[in-house]
Amino acid sequence: MYSEIVNEVSEFRQGSGYFSYSCIKLKPIIGITRPSPTPTSSPIRSSTYDAQHSTAKDLYPQASESFKTPSPTSTTPSPWIDTCFKIFDLNATTENGWHGENILEDVQQSMPQPTDDGRNIFFHETSCWKDGIVRLNARQACAIESAARANPGWNVYVLFAAPVGFRNRTTQPVLDALLEYRNVHLRYVNLTTYANDTPLKEWMARGDILQSQYMNSHLSDVMRYLTLYKYGGTYLDLDVIVQQSFEKLEPNYAGAESFDLINSAVMNLEPKGHGHDLAEICVRDLLTNFNGNDWVNNGPGVITRVLQEHCRTQSIAEMTRHCSRHFTVYPSSAFYAIEYWNYELLFEEQCLEEALVAFNRSIVVHLWNKLSKDSPVRVGSRVAYGVLAERHCPKVYGSCGPVF
Repeated sequence: MYSEIVNEVSEFRQGSGYFSYSCIKLKPIIGITRPSPTPTSSPIRSSTYDAQHSTAKDLYPQASESFKTPSPTSTTPSPWIDTCFKIFDLNATTENGWHGENILEDVQQSMPQPTDDGRNIFFHETSCWKDGIVRLNARQACAIESAARANPGWNVYVLFAAPVGFRNRTTQPVLDALLEYRNVHLRYVNLTTYANDTPLKEWMARGDILQSQYMNSHLSDVMRYLTLYKYGGTYLDLDVIVQQSFEKLEPNYAGAESFDLINSAVMNLEPKGHGHDLAEICVRDLLTNFNGNDWVNNGPGVITRVLQEHCRTQSIAEMTRHCSRHFTVYPSSAFYAIEYWNYELLFEEQCLEEALVAFNRSIVVHLWNKLSKDSPVRVGSRVAYGVLAERHCPKVYGSCGPVF
């Protein structure tokens, strides 16, 4: 399987690496791709970037309404402003009747610490729960279980940006199932100190992230790059399923979503050397180019811009060759085998075999939660998402009830 993926890196440069399907309901306009990120300014060579782009809803008017970028609401303050960006007084009792001492351990102080060999996997959960209780839905827990099962020798950290914890013992069966894995660690991120000793220290202290129109999404973008800078390892979005171990993959990689955009849902940067250097460049790019009004700019936009400069090519298909052994850009089949406009293949029984063939060589399956979150999966049904969950996160899938 790994040799096939390595071969596809070469094929990707020659224009292959993409699957075609017959089981499609939504088709993109020919020749149109997901809009490229537009930097507000570039610390490197701003003239090399295309300054014109269109919103996804303009490019794909026939897609479902759920695909549209959410409209910012300037009149409604983010719950982060009055709740989540505060640190609980450990000696005080909250209005919910429990003590701050019950929150999860701070990842910066808890054991085990992320290792310097890069065998760390990180997930970030940036939602705000005003009652301070740890929550993960079944699909998020499935992503975590699949990573822990496929990589038993790696530590898997689930980092919550809000100060959350357990009152006593969790009453969530999927969490109970997840916590059976000894390499899974639920941790809290203290946002007031997490950026200390990083290029983002003053920026975070100013609270600039609070001005974002897409607070939770953009905080997740910032935290993934900051975490890879601090610790090194592999970052994963919470809407994936890991099918294969990361052990045999050379460090420093990401995956192409299309021929003009690198997705940031799966990224690896080693703690030292070239990986750490790239992580610092990414963090500094955020410092310069963060745009709270642009949905894509601060996630995929960062790694795309940085690699275009670092590898000295605008062609994503050519990046691996130009970067020599410093970084690998995998073709879409490695992490994004089904494009976002075809996400419905994951939920239709008649598309099962076609979807499984597409995912056969994938190391990670990305499931496009922004689009697919409201598509139900009944446990036991023969849809691709359910079949993959049964294979790769059996404990969570078996404990989630009738609907996954």
